[in-house]
Amino acid sequence: MAETKPQVELSPRLSSAEAAELASKSGLREMGVRPPLGRYIAQVWQRRSFIWHLSASRAYSRNQGSYLGQAWAILRPILDASIYVVIFGFLFHGSAPGIDNRAAFITIGTFSYTLFQTSVMSGINSIPTNMQLIRSHRFPRAIVPLASVMTEVVLFVPILVAMMIMTMVTGLLPGMGAVWPTWSWLLLPFAAVLLATFSAGVTMVFARLGARAPDIANALPFFLTLGRYASGGMFLLSAMVPDGMWIKPILLHQPLTVYLDLFRAVFGNEALIPMTPMLWFEAIAWAVGTFAIGFVFFWRVEETYGRD
Repeated sequence: MAETKPQVELSPRLSSAEAAELASKSGLREMGVRPPLGRYIAQVWQRRSFIWHLSASRAYSRNQGSYLGQAWAILRPILDASIYVVIFGFLFHGSAPGIDNRAAFITIGTFSYTLFQTSVMSGINSIPTNMQLIRSHRFPRAIVPLASVMTEVVLFVPILVAMMIMTMVTGLLPGMGAVWPTWSWLLLPFAAVLLATFSAGVTMVFARLGARAPDIANALPFFLTLGRYASGGMFLLSAMVPDGMWIKPILLHQPLTVYLDLFRAVFGNEALIPMTPMLWFEAIAWAVGTFAIGFVFFWRVEETYGRD
């Protein structure tokens, strides 16, 4: 009868703790585990170039299938503003008492709100529409909604130029005061950055919600329409809401109202909307606070994105 030889282990067995220590020393990371917040922020920052190139390519490909192409990015807010100017600027001109140029007031509000609206709408479906990328590559998932917001920021640059031109053109309309460029127009990019930062925070909240409940995307346009009216996009809130209503202070200091007022104040053509340090402080506080909350809210379930 043949004698059975004992099996010889070619390598020593490692305990779970020893294997984890060896993997850590080798720079390996466990799959499907949410990284610490500090490391996660560093990973996102290291991929900032990828965010830019991804958003720039998507902005370039937007509307390529139509005859007018990229012109639609500017035509849509122009058409929206024109309709609102006709309705609220001329037919219901009492919606902004004391405003010297109602058409410019409405144009600035409509164009500015476009950045927030398009950012949130594109971000809520960012996880489901990029599922193949998420499942095939390892990277911080926050890059996906941030790239969607950056895409809208890239598209907002020509929109901002169109807003300045259209605002000056409104001064030629009957009954509207003249609008001329001033030094404060140099602050428009800073106002846009603050609005984009705030929009990114809101977008990351909805990106997480949209990844788990896609039906929210169907209801979101109704809330965005409500937000346009609640922020005074077409009328002067301080004049239209009675002083005795408890909700008036909330409406006047809610973030979207603050940002629309900031853009209007930077244009500097309305005495009723002055540019004050408090207005900038509110805009900065809303941007930083909302972005931080949205980022952490999205990061909290980082390990679940891409799973069935």
